[in-house]
Amino acid sequence: MSGRVFLSGGGSAKQTFDLDEVFLQDLKKILYIPLAWPNDDFDSCLRWFNSTMELHRKKVKVDMLTDLSRKVELKDYDAVYIGGGNTFKLLKKIKDSKFDVKLIEYYKNGGTVYGGSAGAIIWGRNIDIARICADADVNLVGLKNTSGFDILDGIDVQCHYSNSQSDEHKEYVKMSGRRVIAIPEDSALVVEGNKLRVIGIEPISLITENAVKLFNVRQEFILSQLNNTKKKVT
Repeated sequence: MSGRVFLSGGGSAKQTFDLDEVFLQDLKKILYIPLAWPNDDFDSCLRWFNSTMELHRKKVKVDMLTDLSRKVELKDYDAVYIGGGNTFKLLKKIKDSKFDVKLIEYYKNGGTVYGGSAGAIIWGRNIDIARICADADVNLVGLKNTSGFDILDGIDVQCHYSNSQSDEHKEYVKMSGRRVIAIPEDSALVVEGNKLRVIGIEPISLITENAVKLFNVRQEFILSQLNNTKKKVT
């Protein structure tokens, strides 16, 4: 029984308000993981997260986890929220601690995960997509295995997307052999096993070497609909 993964475009609290409302429905306890944040000022991350939750006037208990080697029972939480920052730093910490195994098992057993920006990109086939466009990340941590969790069957996930970036993404697809789901800052793709839906304000884009296909807000579809233009995955 698969759970839900919210792949959020990584906007401000105002930009993501509508999709955060969907995420917060019926949640009482959230585990917040801010490890992607570049300067390790996690206390300020927690203050930001709590202030964002308060905008929704919901009583939610938030626990912050910054040491992934610490024993924690994910099943005790209604959701796990993985914040944004440097994608390479985040994935290295997750893989070094083998927390990816726990996180994927949590999702497959019905858990809810929210990934904002870097926290969303790690669910794609490969995080090298984070190297391009205005919010490009640099691999300062020397991560060698950049494979993500591949929740979309061979597709990379990009955040902070705008339509002006389409040519750069088409070139990326050409070079990598991997298509891209591109998510603007005020929207998200919700993945529930084989079922997908778009929430937020703007459409999301499936980018291939030669085309851009839009999926509109409130549109629901299945994973196989993304595979009509399937390319070789490397």
